[in-house]
Amino acid sequence: RTIKPHTMWPLFALAFCYLTAGVRSDLAQYTAYKGFPAAWQECGEYFEVPNCTLEQYREDSYPCEGAVKELIRCSLINLSAWNDTTGVRQHVIRNYFQPAAEDSCYENRTKECLKQIDSNNDVYNQAYESFRCYYRQYGNLISSAQFSPYESDELVQLTAYSFSVRHISKCVLLQYAKGDILEEPHFPAVLLTWLLRGGYYSLQNGILLNTLYTQFGHPELLTEQTKQCTDAVVAQLCDESHATKAYQIFKRCLQHIVPILELIQAVAKELVKECDRPCGHCQQDLRQFAPVTAPPVYNVYFREH
Repeated sequence: RTIKPHTMWPLFALAFCYLTAGVRSDLAQYTAYKGFPAAWQECGEYFEVPNCTLEQYREDSYPCEGAVKELIRCSLINLSAWNDTTGVRQHVIRNYFQPAAEDSCYENRTKECLKQIDSNNDVYNQAYESFRCYYRQYGNLISSAQFSPYESDELVQLTAYSFSVRHISKCVLLQYAKGDILEEPHFPAVLLTWLLRGGYYSLQNGILLNTLYTQFGHPELLTEQTKQCTDAVVAQLCDESHATKAYQIFKRCLQHIVPILELIQAVAKELVKECDRPCGHCQQDLRQFAPVTAPPVYNVYFREH
């Protein structure tokens, strides 16, 4: 997936180049999880729909009404499962439905259903019909909280945060901006920070392929070949540090599947573009940079690692 520049780039870059005092250092590591009922309830509050009405809509299996369509679209956006331009994010919405154990045709049925949706409909109808395809064809709607993938600007923030925590100098950023990343000595530490902070790796369970799939949507992440590759690396490096394990897993198994190198290069390019001092004079402590990492105002579950 191509990483596109975002309007917030200059703000991040300026923070790297401008020294500030008294910056918070107690930012909590977090991953956001949310279930469909929570998203539905929040959207009910946004549109001032009474709880009893929300419950009635649920009991009536989300009937084909204008207010319900509005709530469904809102809920899917809330879960990062819908985009008005690209449509339903199938690799995200699937997590909120549980197929029957004996059902082997649910994926094909759902795909056929999605194909029947009229692209000329407005976004409310398209979002609603997409939801109905999963609701009727894929499986039972579940209530448990699932990983909520980051939007593009949040991935930028995550990357800038990782640079900051690992005290990456401008000279190293210049290397990253040129694409010299994979063999750069600081990269394993940056990568581990990025994976842990983003919720894609845990010290208990290692690399989380399902979470990476929910974020990036690349089917190769769920193949047996990829799992065997990551398992083999872990078995070979069982006594090594997590930074070494994560780095080797990425290098041997994932670098051509997930666009982490592209993201790091893109962020580094924008950061060094804004820094106007020469390399030798831009060795400031990047830990003084504090991106906006306060919890969002919507309800999420934050899990300490």
